[in-house]
Amino acid sequence: MTQVEKILKHLKANGSITQREAYLDYGIQSFHRRLTDLRDLGYRLRGEMRKHKTTGQEYTRYFLVDGPR
Repeated sequence: MTQVEKILKHLKANGSITQREAYLDYGIQSFHRRLTDLRDLGYRLRGEMRKHKTTGQEYTRYFLVDGPR
């Protein structure tokens, strides 16, 4: 299974993913490149900025809006 397929499967199963989840769960280091690959395949993604409750660090959670057209 390719990294793009792993991210897509995760998005479909869980609704969203972060760069940290992609790295820890799947070993994906080029996360934003894989998101670009998904967009190039026709998938629409939405990024939502969040702030960690404890550390205050900001991060982006990505959601699958819809599939290829």
